[in-house]
Amino acid sequence: MTWTRSTGAAELWRQAGAWLGEHPVENAPLLAEVGHLLATDAAPEGLECGWWSDESGAVGGAYVQAPRHNPLLTRMPRAALDELVPLLESGPVAVGVPGVVADDVVQAWAAAGTRLTPARSFTVHALEGRPAAPSCAGGPSIAGPADEPMLHRWFDALMAGLPGDPSERAYVVDDPLAAGGLVLWEVDGDPVAMCSRSRVLADTVRMGACYAPGGEAAYMDAAFGAAAVEARRHARHVTVLAATGEEQEEARLAAAGFVPAATRVLLTAPGES
Repeated sequence: MTWTRSTGAAELWRQAGAWLGEHPVENAPLLAEVGHLLATDAAPEGLECGWWSDESGAVGGAYVQAPRHNPLLTRMPRAALDELVPLLESGPVAVGVPGVVADDVVQAWAAAGTRLTPARSFTVHALEGRPAAPSCAGGPSIAGPADEPMLHRWFDALMAGLPGDPSERAYVVDDPLAAGGLVLWEVDGDPVAMCSRSRVLADTVRMGACYAPGGEAAYMDAAFGAAAVEARRHARHVTVLAATGEEQEEARLAAAGFVPAATRVLLTAPGES
């Protein structure tokens, strides 16, 4: 039983892709990260990933840590967690894990002398119904190359309101734009909101950033609903991650046809985030 580590997402996908696809909704954040890396042939400095195999050689766990991001773990046996702890000791002690193994992760790190506690809980919602009709005027369109300058301005404005957020321009704008995965909501031909999605991997996509330069919630909801409908044309599993327990956001997602499907937890050591 052992971990194999790599600095290439392609190798991770070759060795562990079929196993990652066994729990696509639960693994949606990790699949979105890997899908971006594969499609853009990106090998950023600091990227680390790995997969755990049992005595028969069958994969039973994996993780991905993109630069400036916390490691994202899949479900895995306790034995795999015990072996993983020392491999991740050099970085910040904060890990994103499926809720089903959160207790095991805490115990594994505690056995190595580090106390982890839940900092935030997230619910992975999956699209099952059809979004409600938009409550505002306008209609959707797929963003194209001519929209790129505007989208970069919108990205700058979005990030200005999210200090400390590690989201990258290539992931939020450039790659979705190149893949036809960025939907605009337009009123009288003028774009008023955007919503993106990740690349398809394991028949799964993750809904990405929504933004309206004027902050109009109705426009963002319309862009989100249109993007979800478009995403369903390309993938069986359309997912979105939202903070657990936020009733207003849960109601918004329910109106867009999404239902709670899995839980992920951010575990941190004191002083980490």
